[in-house]
Amino acid sequence: MPSVEGNKSTWNQTYDWASAGDEWSSPWGGAETQWHATLLPRLRPFIPTGTICEIAPGYGRWTQYLLGQCDRYVGVDLASRCVDACRERFSSSDHASFEVNDGRSLPMLGADSVDFVFSFDSLVHVEADVIAAYLGELARVLAPDGIAWLHHSNLGQFDRELRRMEQAEAVARRVPVLRSPLTKLELIEWGHWRAESMTAARLVDMAADVKLACVGQEIVNWRGSRLIDCISVVARPGSVWDRPNKLVRNRNFVNEGASARSISAVFTSLMRRGSDSPAWPPLTGIDLT
Repeated sequence: MPSVEGNKSTWNQTYDWASAGDEWSSPWGGAETQWHATLLPRLRPFIPTGTICEIAPGYGRWTQYLLGQCDRYVGVDLASRCVDACRERFSSSDHASFEVNDGRSLPMLGADSVDFVFSFDSLVHVEADVIAAYLGELARVLAPDGIAWLHHSNLGQFDRELRRMEQAEAVARRVPVLRSPLTKLELIEWGHWRAESMTAARLVDMAADVKLACVGQEIVNWRGSRLIDCISVVARPGSVWDRPNKLVRNRNFVNEGASARSISAVFTSLMRRGSDSPAWPPLTGIDLT
């Protein structure tokens, strides 16, 4: 996986933001259906709330929905390109601010000031040292009853399979005609740029190291059969959220995308028919090149 600097270079310079990140929601039929079908049911216990911090919002794929769920919103991204895009896109939201950080810390946030920290489809691309750094910051910024909802990698659970994938990738490079069948068999290209040093269990230990408690984890598959991702919920010991960690393994997560795509094709496409009012701020005025 890239370093923090590698991620910064990718999202600031290399990646084509022509679709503003919505392309990652294509298995769900779009960001709107993914939000309502997959994210919102998992977020209902925590929103609406006072102050939300979103780590790595990109071009605002989830920001557009979070803004209506809080009194104050702070979006923090290591890519200045993303911060500039969000400032332009959400310029009419007086309660929102967007800040560039170093990819590890949250210096713009005061102690005990954040009710809900959210990150989805971003921190899967950072290694354990970055997750540990952010957890240290959460121990400082979370309000007494604040909570964090973090989507991170569980790829480290597949160490032996990763080695076999490397061998299969070498075969595909030597014999390119084999790449497609090897991909369909999930022998290559199933890691989806996840961090190899992260696991669900490691998150629990790292949270405890900074005196936080992991109170829930959903280990999920991502565009394949392997449970390479995890959504972890972290709070302060003794808070209203505190309890023994509840861990589930959900092998049907990828099926949510297929179901949501059907919903989108028939119903989401009708939601604003006949209305001149968009459901969220449009992307006009943003330089997507």
